[in-house]
Order: sequence, then C-alpha cells, then structure tokens
Amino acid sequence: MMKTSFGLSGLRTALLLCALGSALPANAATQENQAVVSLLKSAIEEFSAGRPDQAASALERALRIEPNNAILWHYLGQTRLHQGHHQEAESLAAKSNTLIGDNDALRVRNVWLIAAARQAAGQQRNSPVSDGQPAALQQRLDEETERRRQAESEIAALRERLEQVQARCTASSQAPLPSAATGQNRGEARLQWSRPDEQQAALGPVDGQNASQVPASHWPPPGQCRIWFPDRPPGHQPPPGDCRTLKRELPAGAWLVGS
Repeated sequence: MMKTSFGLSGLRTALLLCALGSALPANAATQENQAVVSLLKSAIEEFSAGRPDQAASALERALRIEPNNAILWHYLGQTRLHQGHHQEAESLAAKSNTLIGDNDALRVRNVWLIAAARQAAGQQRNSPVSDGQPAALQQRLDEETERRRQAESEIAALRERLEQVQARCTASSQAPLPSAATGQNRGEARLQWSRPDEQQAALGPVDGQNASQVPASHWPPPGQCRIWFPDRPPGHQPPPGDCRTLKRELPAGAWLVGS
C-alpha cells in the first residue's frame, strides 16, 4: 500500500485547489441552486483572504439550504482542519462520504482529509514543549514548594502550642488541691462553699475524694458555681454560672462546685 504524506504546510493550497473545483464536479443540485453557488463562492473568497471563520459560516449557510450536498460537507471539513478542529474535520469528511454517491474524485478527497486530520491530531499530541513552558512550570513548582514550606512551618508552630497547652493541663490536673479546712482564701482553693445549704444541695457532694477529680484549672471564678459531671472529660463540662440558678438546674448524678 502506498503511503502518502499529509503535512499541514500544504493544507491551504490543497483547500484552495479543491474549492476552485479541481477534480470535483459540482452536482446538479448545486448548479441549479444559485444561492448555494453564491455562498460557495463567498466561502472560497473568505478562505483565500485568510478568514476561515467567515468561510465556515458561509458553508454552514449553504448546508442549511442543501443539507445533503456532499461537496459542501467536504469543504466545511477542510475549513475545520485549517482551524485546528481535527476531530470535527474527520467527522465532516465521513459525513460527506455517506452522501457521496458515485463521485469517486470527492471520495479520494475525503480520504485525504481524514488522513490529514488524523496526522495533524497526532502531531499536536506529540509536539515538543516550547521554550517558554519549562520556565513557567519551574515557577509553578517553586511557588508550590514555598506554599508547602510555609504550611509545614505553621503546622510545627501549632504542634508546639498544643504540646505546651497539654503540658499545662497535665500539670494542673496533677497539682494537689488545697483543702477547705486549711483556711486558704477562696481565690486559691475554690473548694469552700458560700453557704452550707448549697453544698448539701449537690447530688453527690464534692468530698475530698471527688474534689480530686476536678482539676483546679476548671474551678469556677469566685462567686460562681459550676455543674460538674463526673463521667465527662474536663473540656466537655458546662460553663460556670450563677450558683442559685445552677442549683435549681442540677441534674441527678452531677456535682455543684464553686464558691
């Protein structure tokens, strides 16, 4: 089988020769329809002037008049190939072949068009990277590397802060709680109750054993109380509030702590 080279360098010349009617006799319908003939002539002129978009528009208008005109489909396929729409050019040539009848000359042209479209698509996929692209890719790589470096630095700082907070919490939870009997002030111990009746109102009063389960860092400020659930971690306990209000809302099994 003879192999033919279908380079794009000769595409414009090949299209013009084809459009001018070389080896492509127009069918009877085109000869009789002056509107189609006029649009085809306009397409040739537009393409010759370097305006393939206008040429394609004229051919599409002609096809709306004669949708079964195989020659118009072929011309539109050549125009699409010149515009870089390789897959569409191949499809248009195949469409032309379905309407071609016994026009062997047009069939040969369609074979050329399909092969040229496939070769052009392959050349585009295998085209080497231009001189400007490596620099752009390197810049993107440098920017991404810098973003990751900054992110890793932020993560390290956050990890350090978390370790410090955990260390303080551990130290606070392990520190011995002063007893109310020592006479220390409420700001230091926060184990004393403002009134005996409030202490007795707590279900499960905070005795010495229970008090050790409440970290000193989670005792409410002076003058306030806090509902404490012994089965919850310190970070999930309710916030401090008014002692009288919390006394009325105290759930079963919880402690009322405060001063």
